[in-house]
Amino acid sequence: MRVQTFKTAGLGLSFVLGMAVVCLPRYSRGAERSARELLPSTTVGYLEIPQPHKLIDLVLDHPLSREIEKHPDYQKAIQSPDFQKFRELVKLVEGKLGMNWRDALRALGGGGLYVGVDLPTQGLAILNKTADPEFAQKARDVLLELARQDASSKGQPDPVKQADYRGATVHQIGELQYAVFGSWVLTTNKSALLQKVLDNQLDGGKSLAGEEQFTTALKVRQGEPAAWLYVDLRLLKILGAMKGIYDKKSDNPPGELLAGGIVGALADAPYVTASLEADASGVRLSAALPCNPAALAKKREFYFGADGQGAAPPLLKPPGTLFTLTSYRNFVSLWRNAPDLFDDQINAKFAEAEGGLKTLFSGRNFRDEILGNLEPGFRLVAVRQQYPAGGITPAIKLPAVAIVMRMKNPQETGRIFKITYQSLLGFLNVVGGMNGVDPLDQSTEKVGDALVVFAEYLPPKMTDTGAGPGMHFNASPTAVFVGDQFILSSAKPLALELAKLVQATPPDEKAANTAMLLDGPTLRSTLADNRGPLVAQNMLQKGHDQGAAEKEIDALLQVLQTLQNVSQNLTANDNLLRLTLELKLRITN
Repeated sequence: MRVQTFKTAGLGLSFVLGMAVVCLPRYSRGAERSARELLPSTTVGYLEIPQPHKLIDLVLDHPLSREIEKHPDYQKAIQSPDFQKFRELVKLVEGKLGMNWRDALRALGGGGLYVGVDLPTQGLAILNKTADPEFAQKARDVLLELARQDASSKGQPDPVKQADYRGATVHQIGELQYAVFGSWVLTTNKSALLQKVLDNQLDGGKSLAGEEQFTTALKVRQGEPAAWLYVDLRLLKILGAMKGIYDKKSDNPPGELLAGGIVGALADAPYVTASLEADASGVRLSAALPCNPAALAKKREFYFGADGQGAAPPLLKPPGTLFTLTSYRNFVSLWRNAPDLFDDQINAKFAEAEGGLKTLFSGRNFRDEILGNLEPGFRLVAVRQQYPAGGITPAIKLPAVAIVMRMKNPQETGRIFKITYQSLLGFLNVVGGMNGVDPLDQSTEKVGDALVVFAEYLPPKMTDTGAGPGMHFNASPTAVFVGDQFILSSAKPLALELAKLVQATPPDEKAANTAMLLDGPTLRSTLADNRGPLVAQNMLQKGHDQGAAEKEIDALLQVLQTLQNVSQNLTANDNLLRLTLELKLRITN
């Protein structure tokens, strides 16, 4: 029976890694070595999980898991025939072991789980350190028994093969080979890699632990993470395994804008690492690349700044913030360097867009006269809208969204943007009139030091459709000019709030290249505002009746009750490009 028999629902993989790496009597000549000392120096990928059972316990026992288990889709999944077969297999193994699978994992993997990828052999090695070597023997017997029973039931010969290497007994089932020595158990798909590991145990040969670059990566590791990954990029580059990832012209401008600097850093980075930290309050994933920001800036100045020190403006968090993003990006540099960054098809679209934008901006060159008059960096904000009592409340309630940028020449640029904004409103009224949408009524006012140009839809006419006011009543398009700041917002209240914030928010001394925050409670409230339309959409798309649709939407809202926020941070400091993603959860009793 192949190892993949046990794979399902994430639990099968964990179980088989504990079960399948068990084999015959212990091989204990020489001092017991660490996983890093056992894996060969040619290892290009290395993952360590010092306490895998704790991660599993954290996931399965967390309040969020209990909420997910209540969701109709989860309940449907565990009733599937495949999952029921897997559950029967787990019960069978538990009966033979005399304990439940979670206790078995603690015994088999209590000392840690370690995975290595060896480039010359193209092999994968899984090392787990057992807390109870005697129990490992029992688990070995169960594995071999199940494999033989499965083959016998299908009329096939004994699938278990046995061999010897330097005094160690090796079992093989299919492509997988197993060996045990001391408290270590090893699973691999290549006999050459198995021999390398056993040779290192006996002879103390060249190993990953003695590889200079690997030890450097360990030194910059932060803390003792729940899981840590190391990938050596040097040999992969020499063999062409990464060809086209960082030297190929892009066909995706948004992707280049968001991640072009990271992809560019791969060209010179000798390695990449990633760390996972986890507890009941959330998880934090951090990836790091060694880099020289100044050198990177020569290739992607729009991403890092001319000297590699480009810093984003501070995050804006008005009341009701759903999503907020700040980033250093030089749009005029991106546009100017488009021929070197993008393929011919995308550059043709740039040229086409530049012609249309020139018309929109009254004959001005979009790249030099418009983008060239904006400082690098932008801020994007989305908030949950509040609708005043007695006002117009649309049937579907959408968040308000705004972008904030700085102008180099506020007097001249502000005038151009104001005229363009007014032209766009006229265009929207023409198109809206053709589609039966109420017209926008434009106004201008002075609010403190800010010039506010806004438009509001005329109140809807009374109808008998019962559908309620249309989605367009979420919008009151507004442009604000305050100092050197330009704010373009889908709704006037957000624009006015941001006008106050941009004047009061001090610069961030530890500014990141890019930072983002998604607020969990506001996300849930925004979806709850639209519970009725979401239920109707669920009924339409999945064919549910109203009761089933309501149950599914309410289960989703209940799961989101545990989400505090999601954040992202990208920095280029201390010769490291570091990307951090963090999920924070609300702990409720």
